[in-house]
Amino acid sequence: MLPWQAALADTLVEAGASVAAYVPDTRLQGILAHLGGRSVPLRSLTREEECVAYAAGQRIAGRRPVVLLQSSGLGNCLNALASLAVPYRLGLPLIISMRGTLGEANPSQIPIGRAALPFLAAVGIQAFSLRHPDDATQLMKGVCTLAYEAAETAALILEPELGGGRAAN
Repeated sequence: MLPWQAALADTLVEAGASVAAYVPDTRLQGILAHLGGRSVPLRSLTREEECVAYAAGQRIAGRRPVVLLQSSGLGNCLNALASLAVPYRLGLPLIISMRGTLGEANPSQIPIGRAALPFLAAVGIQAFSLRHPDDATQLMKGVCTLAYEAAETAALILEPELGGGRAAN
């Protein structure tokens, strides 16, 4: 586990995160392992929109979920975000592992990588890019405050420069 992964998990726990819904991804594993080690229940789901729906139910029940996904799955959950999480002000923090940008060798990842930030902006979700490990705590705190206190769904984007992903990183 990398220090920035532990910092993100610790910050989520300090903000009261009560459950993590996720679709498995290599860059997210360190965060998830640390959350699990801190007694945060982990809910692995097969599709990203299931994660958003699960988290929405948790939020409506008064809990503080977090959703973790790879950017390639963002297209799968846009409708759930735009028609449920955003208009009903559920305030879900999203942690999105970016693909299809700097250094990407898989051409199938590039279109959604290019579109991810504009997609989020189009549905009213602010996104904050994490490129340097030293910024992990500050950015995660900000995303949690927007989500849990202001009831605004917000995203933390794990950029390729951060490392911890594919073998090339």
